[in-house]
Order: sequence, then C-alpha cells, then structure tokens
Amino acid sequence: MRLSHVSHQFDGHLVLNDIELHVSPGECVAIVGPSGSGKSTLLYILGLLRKPDQGAFFMDERDVFELDEEELRLLRLHEVGFVFQQAHLIPYLTVLEQLELIQEKRKIDAKQLLTNLGLGHRLHQLPTTLSGGEKQRVAVARALVNSPQLILADEPTASLDYENGRRVMELLAEQAHEEGRRVVVITHDERMLDVCDRVLRVIDGTLTEVNKEERHHEDRFDAIDK
Repeated sequence: MRLSHVSHQFDGHLVLNDIELHVSPGECVAIVGPSGSGKSTLLYILGLLRKPDQGAFFMDERDVFELDEEELRLLRLHEVGFVFQQAHLIPYLTVLEQLELIQEKRKIDAKQLLTNLGLGHRLHQLPTTLSGGEKQRVAVARALVNSPQLILADEPTASLDYENGRRVMELLAEQAHEEGRRVVVITHDERMLDVCDRVLRVIDGTLTEVNKEERHHEDRFDAIDK
C-alpha cells in the first residue's frame, strides 16, 4: 500500500502537502500530530472516503483513485477495516450479530474470531452488557471479519483506561505481525507507541518519521507529566 505525492486542500487551506507513505504487509504504523494537522484527512483518504486533489494511492499495484464508485465501495467493504474511537455497536444486535450483519466473504469463522479476542462468552450478549474494553474488542473483530488487507484505527484507545487501551493496541499489532495485515493507527496516546513498528508525525500537512530516540524522549516526558 502506497500513497504517492498526495496533496489536498480544504477551504483553500493546504491540509496535506506532497505526502509519501508506504505501509508493508505485517507492519503496524502509528500517526501522531496536533489537532488540525491533517491526520483525519489522511485517514479518510486511506479509507477511500475522500479523493485528494493530487496524487495516487496504490493497492496491489493499481491506483484506486482511478476506480469507479462501485469498485471503491467493494474495495472498502472487502479490503479496508475501520476501528473508531467509539465502538458504534448496534444496540439491538448481539455481539455475534454485529459481525454477521456485515460479513460477506464467510472466509472467517465469526464465532472463532470473537473467541480469539476473548469474547467467546459474550457471543449472544447485547452491547449494554459489555464493558468499554469489550465493546472496543467487538469493534476490532468487526473490522477484521471480512479479512481486510488494511486496518485503519482512529483514536481506538481514547475512551478506554490504560489497561484496556493497551489490549486493543496489542490486538491491532498482532493482526499486523501474525496475520500479515497493514495497520495504521491515529492516536494521541503516546504511551501506546512502543507497540507500533513505526511512528509518523503530521505537522502542517507534512509527514515525517519519528525516530526511536525521539519516541523514548517523548515517553519520558509523558511519564513525568502524569
């Protein structure tokens, strides 16, 4: 998966400026940056929800921006999984039904997937009976049920305590490392960055890599602040 020379304006303001991004199978990448820096716009583009003003997005060596709307819809359904800050579960569906509603390929056993995520005892429970961490694990399972090659997570730990947030991040990283998926996580929680293989920072629409020394430095200051 590769973004090449991607730029995008919003209301006359340059939100993304000549972005280059490559994520390999088996890699978990975190994207950090201040509010308004362009992180969300970048995620929308990766999720095929927005077409940039300039640039290309290659998946399996094809530029997805050249596909028609129906082809993009099918690509989103089968090849991209989303995990958001809130789980957004349907209140009248059980845990298992949340997955069955959107599952199309049937290549994955939804019951086994939920069991693997520690939810085997919750299959027939409604969302109101779940803890925050359990709800977010259901959201992760829902993102995985069609076996996507790309998983996008937008602040997936923001509504969770540290322990549950850590578990969700580790689950996402496991999907990259053990299943060979590409995982991109937008986060403000720098305590979670060590789980990721790379950390990229967006500032004023420009994407740069954060080296390991900078990550450790930020972690120390984050610990002092708390």
